[in-house]
Amino acid sequence: MKTGVPRRTLSLCPDCNLEAVEAFLRGERDVADFRDHPGMVEAEIIEEGSRILMRKWCPRHGPFEDTLSNHPDFFRKMEGLAFGKDFECVGDHHVHHHGPNSIRSGRGSHLIVDLTNRCNMMCSPCFMDANAASYVHELSVEQVETLFGNAASFRPQREINVLFSGGEPTLSPIFLEALRSAKSKGFHRLHVATNGLRFAASRDFAAQAKAAGLHAVYLQCDGVSDEKNKHRGLGNYMEVKLKALDNIAASGMRTTLQVTVVNGLNNDGVGEMVRFAVQNMDKIHGLLFQPVMFTGRDENIPTEERYARRYPLSQLAYDLQEQSAFDWQPLRDWFPTSTYGIFAHLCDVLNPGAEVGSLFVDSHPDHGIFSPLLVDTQNKQVVPIPVFFNFAQFTRDLIEITDSARGPKVTKALAALSLFRNFDSRKAPTGFGPEQFRGLLDDCFYRVAGNGDDWSEKAYAHHGRWRIMASGAMWFQDAFNYDFAALTSSSTPVATQEGEISFCAYNGGGWRKVVEHQSQTATLAQWYKTRGGQKIYAKGKKVDLEQPLDSPRAELIHIGSKTDLE
Repeated sequence: MKTGVPRRTLSLCPDCNLEAVEAFLRGERDVADFRDHPGMVEAEIIEEGSRILMRKWCPRHGPFEDTLSNHPDFFRKMEGLAFGKDFECVGDHHVHHHGPNSIRSGRGSHLIVDLTNRCNMMCSPCFMDANAASYVHELSVEQVETLFGNAASFRPQREINVLFSGGEPTLSPIFLEALRSAKSKGFHRLHVATNGLRFAASRDFAAQAKAAGLHAVYLQCDGVSDEKNKHRGLGNYMEVKLKALDNIAASGMRTTLQVTVVNGLNNDGVGEMVRFAVQNMDKIHGLLFQPVMFTGRDENIPTEERYARRYPLSQLAYDLQEQSAFDWQPLRDWFPTSTYGIFAHLCDVLNPGAEVGSLFVDSHPDHGIFSPLLVDTQNKQVVPIPVFFNFAQFTRDLIEITDSARGPKVTKALAALSLFRNFDSRKAPTGFGPEQFRGLLDDCFYRVAGNGDDWSEKAYAHHGRWRIMASGAMWFQDAFNYDFAALTSSSTPVATQEGEISFCAYNGGGWRKVVEHQSQTATLAQWYKTRGGQKIYAKGKKVDLEQPLDSPRAELIHIGSKTDLE
């Protein structure tokens, strides 16, 4: 991975990229032309004024600048700990053919399948500007099956999380059938990213989704109060979220809270989100913080407002330190997400006969970080694992052990020795020893490398007092902080009719508009005429949880323009 400060890279001119997209939409350019000329410019990444900055200059549109980090030491540490890329892709010519935006290595860790661009909310921010397009883009069962065929067609073949998304994916009439299709093709890690309205309105719906193969839910939630979520436009926001959590848990699934963080809006509540997750560990698996990306509804945001709202990953780590009651240290307790690749490498060595490789996350350290937390579910206490376990040294040990290629038995023994030597019993919570820790790690390894039709049930098998809570953050790129070097090993490809495209390129680089326009199902007018419009909960509209969402008596909310949100 390209790291280090200062360094040069390639980026996008936001204006040139927007012009290229609009020229395609007008029919003045074809897909091949947009693919090869998306509006690239040279950029430099530098340190200045206690910040890490990206600066670039376009001959036609002038200079652009954005902040990548407001804590240079943290930025450098994440880059210094990065594990690196997966194997280069082979046999992927019909899947990865997107010019400078092409994915070059790895299977990815989350394959995103956008079932529909329709949504039943009108949020701001919204990375895709849902409900604003003049057309409907919705996948059929046959198209979904083709996407899964493409996903299994190239090397490296690895386990992957499938994430059904949108729009609001549960609005798709084929949602349950898409789950069954993915399950039948050998994909077992099935998730959905949702606003939770349908899960809140119907426990039966949650049970049906679980029966169809759904493993877990990524539930959008930006705070623990209606006030912290008023930008989402839903009148009884927390009532809906709590009901969704209950129904999801009752069906036998767990939830990851997906938190969009905007500086000055809800960054002062990220600590409350962690406390809420800990208090509800019987329902919540972890948290995924996602600093705002200025795409979709926010791609034309004024420059000064973008500066004010920008939220680098380093600020998240320091905000959580300030807002937490336990000792959560940014430079000790956070690691690049690519560290997971070390454990995938270990699992591959321990299982040389596996038909597919282990789940491998190779996100660039500037855009993906995590902090492993140990939670005592009995006393609701939290301890960062590096307090009592030298996690950094353990990962270095594993790299040396796996690189020595001594066979599964010796490798497993050496990994166990490393675990014991890096564990400090004097600093560990009372009642938690190396054996308990080893049991938790075995559970984590199964999540990385396990497979089979019963994978979901076995992945939920651990019900002990101690739990590892995944607290992570993904900072997706927009046209202002775009780094082509970080896209080549995207851990979040989007499966489309034009192949698998990095989530950042799809949303931040203009590919979504190109793909959806070219493959649209119908114009909005045609869709409403033949199928009717979905209910949109906005401007304080409340969800009646006593009445099914598809009831004809529910009031439709008309959204005429973006100014209606104000």
